[in-house]
Amino acid sequence: MTENNVLVQVLCLRKYFPLGGGLFGGKTGLVKAVDGISFEIRRGETLGLVGESGCGKSTTGRAILQLHKPTSGQVFFEDTDLTRLSAEELRRLRPKMQMIFQDPYASLNPRHSVGKIVGEPLVIHKVMRKGSQELEDRVAELLELVGMDPSYVRRFPHEFSGGQRQRIGIARALSLNPSFIVCDEPISALDVSIQAQVVNLMQDLQQQLGLTYLLIAHDLSMVKHVSHRIAVMYLGKIMELADRNALFDNPLHPYTQSLNSAVPLPVPRLERQRRRFILKGDPPSPAFPPSGCVFHTRCPLAIEKCVAVEPEPSDPYPGHTVVCHLADQSGRSKIPELGGRAEK
Repeated sequence: MTENNVLVQVLCLRKYFPLGGGLFGGKTGLVKAVDGISFEIRRGETLGLVGESGCGKSTTGRAILQLHKPTSGQVFFEDTDLTRLSAEELRRLRPKMQMIFQDPYASLNPRHSVGKIVGEPLVIHKVMRKGSQELEDRVAELLELVGMDPSYVRRFPHEFSGGQRQRIGIARALSLNPSFIVCDEPISALDVSIQAQVVNLMQDLQQQLGLTYLLIAHDLSMVKHVSHRIAVMYLGKIMELADRNALFDNPLHPYTQSLNSAVPLPVPRLERQRRRFILKGDPPSPAFPPSGCVFHTRCPLAIEKCVAVEPEPSDPYPGHTVVCHLADQSGRSKIPELGGRAEK
């Protein structure tokens, strides 16, 4: 059951995929893409979800929307547990929860016109009748809302740039007046010159329409600019979750510190003086995660306890959660040698 100011609540969410015998030397088992994560998203906020490729970010977003059926756990949207709904019940609730996909080149049907792409959700959910003037007016309104000319309704996706295609995808996501949108790396496939325009558009729409976002991304500087809170994910687990300023100014987990040190500083003098924390090796396979803390194989500060015992979440600061044996419960970081407070 969610609190009044919480729109989405995720409780011990897991999503495992079966591992075929033809991979990994004939071994069978489960790929633990998402492994027991919990968090909440408040109304009107943007929660950033960051981490390396393959850590389970996109699977998390899809499992929340029930595009991937969770292996276990609960997902509450308002006061409704989505994991317990039938297909028909979920379909009726679907207009309130939408998704903006990563690749604007692949997420739009090349055989459909812009008008059909944007208006199709309204027809499928029987909000408006196909071919009606009401539907045409709504599509024109949505295109104007995302900064596109309504006269584009008869054009096809191949006639637009990447940024324009993503605006079409955003218009489609907004067609049913959702309150929650999962943004799966919405700017990663766009040119740098266009990324800021799309990000600013999303922020304007959030303020104008009261939207709540789960923003999945790699670009930490963009996530800091857009998000209210940020969750750091590694190998299917959330390592740290905090307010955006707290996460960048005082990262408590070694993995967060590593990600933070990779963000370039705009001041050359500070950039030259900064000590980088570069991880060695590659992330382990989610099919065969390490024992104890999943990060211990790459952590230079790992102790014997990290190998044997999985750490529990703790809150050294109010609203600042970290999953690490080295985080002091008194609110002081025990890992200052990796950087502690980030340089500004």
